[in-house]
Amino acid sequence: MRLDGPVTREFEENMQVAANRQGEIVLAAITAMGESLALAEAKIAGGHPLDLTGLDLEIGRLCAASRAAPPAMIPAIRRGLEALLAQTERLRAGLPVPDPKGPPP
Repeated sequence: MRLDGPVTREFEENMQVAANRQGEIVLAAITAMGESLALAEAKIAGGHPLDLTGLDLEIGRLCAASRAAPPAMIPAIRRGLEALLAQTERLRAGLPVPDPKGPPP
């Protein structure tokens, strides 16, 4: 049995609106993460301490959330995630190499 009618069409339209919102939220979160990474880069460049605890989890959440975005938004989300990858690579390159002996006593 296939349902068709005003209720079904309204449901489908609502689902599309929700998917579009999800994509917009992901793009906004990618932008916010990019701003946070830019601040982290500035801290490293200025020789300030930096705590990156949880960065990997947040990036993972962005990647997971991007899977719910509508197909039309995937190229923009992909570009945003690729930009975050480039930022994290620059950030990693700027971090001091830890002393294998550990911190001085």
